[in-house]
Amino acid sequence: MNNVKVLESLNKYISFSVKRNGFDRIFDKVNIISAGNGQCIAELIVDKQHTNGYGTLHGGFTASAIDLFSGLALLTHPSIVKDIDALNSGVSVNINVSYLAAAKIGDEVVINAETLKLGRTLAYLKVSLIKKENNVILAHGTHTKFIAH
Repeated sequence: MNNVKVLESLNKYISFSVKRNGFDRIFDKVNIISAGNGQCIAELIVDKQHTNGYGTLHGGFTASAIDLFSGLALLTHPSIVKDIDALNSGVSVNINVSYLAAAKIGDEVVINAETLKLGRTLAYLKVSLIKKENNVILAHGTHTKFIAH
């Protein structure tokens, strides 16, 4: 499957999720810039809706981004991408987040997600959130998903 089709499918999923008016609406300003071969790269300019009471990127947003974008990266893995329109990336078994630095309103953040290993029933994924201006790692996460493929 070509990368244009993959990007269209992932952006369609984000758009659909945002329009459902649930929690995923916090991703309305995230732009997927690259996807394929088990990876997904997105960008975000931190807005007030993404921050905590201290005016920095909310930890809940970060954890949710790790959950969502690792799943999207998994959907682009060569073993799974043929079913990308089903948009089923499995079920979370474990998510771990390390918060390393803060981002403020106006900061550009790159979300870099990749599939580390795809087994018979489990997928192992990692995600880094990086401040674009200086490449400082804001957060690093790992995600294990149960998959039935």
